[in-house]
Amino acid sequence: MGAKTRLLLVIAALMLPPASVAAVQPADHQAFWLWSGVKPTAEMKQAQIVYLHQGEVVALPAGATFEKLGLPASRLSFPTLWITVRFATLEVPDALLLRIVRLLDSWQRKGNRVIGLQIDFDAATHRLDEYGLFLKRVRAVLPAGYALGVTGLLDWAKTGDIAVINTLPIDELVIQSYQGRRTVSNYADYLPALAALRIPFKLGLVQHGEWREENQPASAWYRGTVVFMLNPVRGEACGSSRKGCR
Repeated sequence: MGAKTRLLLVIAALMLPPASVAAVQPADHQAFWLWSGVKPTAEMKQAQIVYLHQGEVVALPAGATFEKLGLPASRLSFPTLWITVRFATLEVPDALLLRIVRLLDSWQRKGNRVIGLQIDFDAATHRLDEYGLFLKRVRAVLPAGYALGVTGLLDWAKTGDIAVINTLPIDELVIQSYQGRRTVSNYADYLPALAALRIPFKLGLVQHGEWREENQPASAWYRGTVVFMLNPVRGEACGSSRKGCR
């Protein structure tokens, strides 16, 4: 074997991904985000928990308003549901929060087991204390039978005040390891800081994104993964909410 051939083989080997790196396949997971405009697939047949996007709270000149999106309340085959609402503002009156509570009730009345409300809001890491005050307001209007969950950014635990995070009045935190349709390239650098969390937490992955099984946090508070399902790049429209198409 000549030197040139050996060099080409070395280069080819370096270009191969590590054996433990694999694209996120829904069949390997049991919890999913199903955003409005994204259709469930047969790959989700083993789903135990679905986080069902049902609308967005948007800021208008006249004040915050709730835009209902996604499926109408109906009996679904998934064993358990979280109702997920995207918030663009926290300047929200109690009447709007109560409307969201009634949305949870409507899904429950259809025969679904609704765990609770998940809030999807990009709270700045240095303002988590303010976010905590808002979550206390939500907790106050949320019936005791419902849990309260939130999504979180990768840098919350690494650069934020871990004591503040651990006192957020929530039952579950799902840390998102992706932006749009892609896994954050250095997501693994943020994971060790999650060991300091003292609240139940999961890791949010994106369908077809990157995930290494050995990166699972070694924490008693870790509760597994949630896969954000995507529509194909070409094809289906996503309605007024673009998150599942990015």
